[in-house]
Amino acid sequence: MSMPVTKWVVLEGIILLSGVLAVASSKSHGFEPSNEIGQPYSVTGAPTGRGEEGLPEWALSGETFAPGMATPVAMLQPGDAEEAEGDDDAQSEDAAISDEGYGDPNESGDYPKPKPKNPCAESHKKLFYLNDFSYLEDPDYHGHCLGDQLKLMPLGIYRDWGTLDIGGQERLQYKHEVGMGNAVAPPGQTRFQDTSFDLFLNRTRLYTNWQATKQTRAYCEFHYASINRDNGTYNPRVFENNFGDFLNLFVDHSWDDGVWTARVGRQELVYGAERLVSITDWQNSRRTFEGAMLLYEDGPWSVDTFYTSFVPVLANDLDKADWQQPFYGTYAVYTESPNNTLDLYYLGYDNRHPGAITSDFSLHTFGSRLFRTLEEGWMFETEAGVQLGRQSGLGKNQKAGYATVGLGRKYADNDLQPQIWGYLDYASGNDGGDDWTRYNQLFPWSHRYLGFIDAVQRSNIFSPNIQLTAKPKDTNWEFLAWMYYFRAAERGDIVPAITATETQNLTSADLGEELDLIAKYTFGPRSNILFGYSHFWRGNKITAPHDADFTYVQWELNF
Repeated sequence: MSMPVTKWVVLEGIILLSGVLAVASSKSHGFEPSNEIGQPYSVTGAPTGRGEEGLPEWALSGETFAPGMATPVAMLQPGDAEEAEGDDDAQSEDAAISDEGYGDPNESGDYPKPKPKNPCAESHKKLFYLNDFSYLEDPDYHGHCLGDQLKLMPLGIYRDWGTLDIGGQERLQYKHEVGMGNAVAPPGQTRFQDTSFDLFLNRTRLYTNWQATKQTRAYCEFHYASINRDNGTYNPRVFENNFGDFLNLFVDHSWDDGVWTARVGRQELVYGAERLVSITDWQNSRRTFEGAMLLYEDGPWSVDTFYTSFVPVLANDLDKADWQQPFYGTYAVYTESPNNTLDLYYLGYDNRHPGAITSDFSLHTFGSRLFRTLEEGWMFETEAGVQLGRQSGLGKNQKAGYATVGLGRKYADNDLQPQIWGYLDYASGNDGGDDWTRYNQLFPWSHRYLGFIDAVQRSNIFSPNIQLTAKPKDTNWEFLAWMYYFRAAERGDIVPAITATETQNLTSADLGEELDLIAKYTFGPRSNILFGYSHFWRGNKITAPHDADFTYVQWELNF
């Protein structure tokens, strides 16, 4: 299917404008310290994007290590490569510093400073509007990475128009899906049937960040996503094609030394461990919202209050906010230290479209999350809450609950640097009476949790699972293995899949088991390749005849 003319015009216009601005400002771009006007936007003072605070180390990942639909997936930061190309300072660091960042004490009894991480490798964040290129104005930095010449470009002779960043991302995927549904013809429209597809996906993101003053900026991010149809036999999921659209398009203004910030426009949202609110980066089209937000950050407290609407993907048209699906709430984070946090939140989600089952509801979710690091490498995480409201499409009042408890340990002294986590996930289902109803998972990174095959939502589920990660020292490799057992919380209710839910036996609770394996290799500070394989062994609850397999390769480049 060809891209509509209007989307070509918008895409080409943005590329042309970016090129003109880059050429116009490149001659005067340098690394001198800037004056107050045009200072880079403060990442540390931006509450949105707290999905990277207080998470287990495996969760502090670039969006690519673990395929995810909508919650941060288990993986490590791709930018953890200790020395980046061109970073002479990192390469000439004191030889006494060990791989852990510390060496033997010197004559004064003091330990050397931790080995510095290459700022180029850590510049791109989960949300690109939180990117940090301030290292380019450090006179002691002499490195260079792809795209740096288009960052902090001065506008005007004396930066009287601020600074401009231009950049983006290119991502390519190959996926071999067996028994995962979405065939054009039945019975393969649903999961665990005899289907096999070879799929090629492409996603391009382009962004422009104009920091007009220290307090005011405008941000625009455009993306294009496409997938093949495997000779017409595959029916693309709704988020796999988007022939040019805006992911982010907003202005924000801060005051009171950055304690308060107001933001208006289209914007991606990420909170906590992303079990409830996320961008779903594994999807070809990331999730976004449109509305207004007030951000507060002072000392250990960060509080976001927002009123937005969900923006559905329209493959052949510019996406439009659906104001019949408002999403709103308050999310507060208390950070005792980067790895000791407490989240408290209220999230409201309405669907005012009339209809049965999936529409006409108003849900109110109250919850909290605690993450703590303990002694000797032990870590602890728990998240739980209740969901109240009405499910008019089902003719019920909503009374649902969810909980996750995890205990992990990391072994930093081991050459493999392994981490192991044990988790127990629960979300209520319809019990056949009026005591409990099926939990609505809202807008999570669903691919990151409960299996990369996406056969399980966080709804009517009881799942003990264990995860092992490793990042061998002095290598660019990272590894993950994750094993799940899935059981329905209520056997008389279905366990929904992310898409293409199969028929299920309502007299059994045994849904099945899944094994997920991932290996990632980081080429440089801004590029990596990911290899993955998953298998789902169906249980007695699944009446379809086949297990599911998922094999994939992904390459990603930020610039």
